[in-house]
Amino acid sequence: MEEVIKYLGNYHILLLHLPIGGFIFTFLLYLLHNFLKENYSAPINFGLIFSFGSAIITSILGYILHLEGGYNEALVDRHMWLAIISTLLIGITLYLHKKNFSKKIILSSFLTSQILISVTSHFGGSMTHGVDYLKIPEFENKSAFVSYDSIHVFNQVITPIFDSKCVKCHNINKSKGDLILTSVNQIMKGGEYGKIIEVSNSDKSRLYTYLNLPLDDEHHMPPDGNAQPTDYEKELIKLWIDNGADFENYLQIGEDNYSKQILDFLPKEIVDVDPPKRSQLEKLIENEFRIERISSENNFIDIKFQGKTFKQSYFNLLSKVGENIKRLDLSFVDLSSVNLSKLDDLENLTYLNLNNTSLSSEDLEKLDLDIQTLILSNNEIDVGVFEKFISNPVNERVFAYNTITDLELTKEISDNSNNKIYFGVSLDDFASNVPLKIPFVNPEFQTLFSNSLDIEVVPDITNPQYRYTIDGDEPDSLSALYDGPITINKSTILKFKAFKEGSRSSPVKEVNYKKIADSITDFKLLSTTVAPYAAEGILTDKTIGSFDFRDGRWNGFLKSDTRSGDMVAEFSIPEGVGEIGVSCLSAYGAYILFPTKIELYDLSSGNNELVYSKNVSSKNFDEEEGPLHTFRVPVDKNLRKVRLKVISNKKLPKGHPAEGEPAWLFVDEVILF
Repeated sequence: MEEVIKYLGNYHILLLHLPIGGFIFTFLLYLLHNFLKENYSAPINFGLIFSFGSAIITSILGYILHLEGGYNEALVDRHMWLAIISTLLIGITLYLHKKNFSKKIILSSFLTSQILISVTSHFGGSMTHGVDYLKIPEFENKSAFVSYDSIHVFNQVITPIFDSKCVKCHNINKSKGDLILTSVNQIMKGGEYGKIIEVSNSDKSRLYTYLNLPLDDEHHMPPDGNAQPTDYEKELIKLWIDNGADFENYLQIGEDNYSKQILDFLPKEIVDVDPPKRSQLEKLIENEFRIERISSENNFIDIKFQGKTFKQSYFNLLSKVGENIKRLDLSFVDLSSVNLSKLDDLENLTYLNLNNTSLSSEDLEKLDLDIQTLILSNNEIDVGVFEKFISNPVNERVFAYNTITDLELTKEISDNSNNKIYFGVSLDDFASNVPLKIPFVNPEFQTLFSNSLDIEVVPDITNPQYRYTIDGDEPDSLSALYDGPITINKSTILKFKAFKEGSRSSPVKEVNYKKIADSITDFKLLSTTVAPYAAEGILTDKTIGSFDFRDGRWNGFLKSDTRSGDMVAEFSIPEGVGEIGVSCLSAYGAYILFPTKIELYDLSSGNNELVYSKNVSSKNFDEEEGPLHTFRVPVDKNLRKVRLKVISNKKLPKGHPAEGEPAWLFVDEVILF
């Protein structure tokens, strides 16, 4: 039932347009009712009832959706409370209209509600598309780039690709899959499946391999429907990873192979071009065009039409910025009723996507394009027209899946063309490039044990072989073969990997199992946790939380007028225990910091005596050791009952973006060693 409720939350994005559109239409009816003296009282009442009801449903679904996490908490709070207030105001407007209050009061209520709905929608858009989703790109007056002495590959090449194709869903406000691509530390940290980069090995780096999965694969990135990286961009990412994934240094251009390959992809010369006028860009955005600047080094732009109906007049809008357009995406738009000859006026166009546009052979025959990449897929095109068109040597890559159904003919065209013609890829081609699924290990999260523990691998339906290591090395085809549950009786790092002939091996599954002295049986938490990080039993369930504080395995503490913000607990110490461990999390961008001090009090003799106190300095931890750390407190053999106090940072430190705001303390386990 819980999964069904979570699934319903996804309908928030679909239904949110109902109260917005319904209320705007009702507002227009109210204006007509008053200024044209027409009687629209009944439809106005119905519209307000519809808007109010759909707003309530949408708000409930939005609350369910936010429980999945992955969004900036501050934005979520603003959006949620504004949505609640907007819904209440719509209800008040309905009441005022039904009770025939004065026109001035009702009009004020309409206007206030409309303003609040607009602000609410803005914050919602900021969460799903990023805070700059309405921002028009900024341009320089002139741009000229003719040669390279050195290149900062990450800043000048990789980061612009991330910004245009990835950051919309992987930023500090919206971190899908717990992956953030806006800082070096976050990139190296990876996401919910672990690291995304294996230095010098693109074939084992999910940052690259996920780009090459089929569009309908659940792991393909970016998801289908979003702007996809070009072959050029994917190849640049591959080269960067295979050559060390350097984030810091400049590449000195020389005669080495890496320099030559980078220069093959980077433009040797970009003609001077003036920036487009802001008013022209605004007009395009108003007519449902999305605009992205291709690079900070030039004034060229990437444009995609996001509407449903393309008008002939739109070509006039495009021609106003024609010299700036390098990439144009008109995919999944019916172009059968427009004259495409205007595309020839886009003199610097190098990429054109006409996938699934009802493109006719006559339309293609009229085009005289000099273009590097053209996508014609899912359009029925005459063979003769197609062959004539691709004979132009400037058309370097043509994607023509599902345009010509005769397989022998497509092979003949490909063999006889100097261009790269792609008529489709077989499933076998995909299978050879897709890694096996990462092994699923049980138990995966309950990794603390006091005696012994049996670990097993849950077999996948593809029936691969699983091999494992316990010495820290990565498993290979000669490692120990898994043939049943593995019993361990000491702390062990187990690494598993799946192998199967004809498929790429899986990513490594690594689980760190720790042996503890004993379990805590009488744990009593004296301080108050903060919802939703307040589940009972979290601190002694032998389960270590992940890097994601929203995974349900963390207790959160935050200072307020009624809460200390510290974790305070009492429990008994069995014989043989030498240390108490406290597992904590640090996530600077999420306002979560390690504690400042840990104290231990002896309650054995009925007194409250401080027996251990240690300050925690943030200087002792770096990104490689964090964000998880287990703080250890020595225990005297005579201790039998203790109070443990983990003292939080009360406020975020100087230099933090939210300096002075309360800081979170997150603890997932108290351990006896």
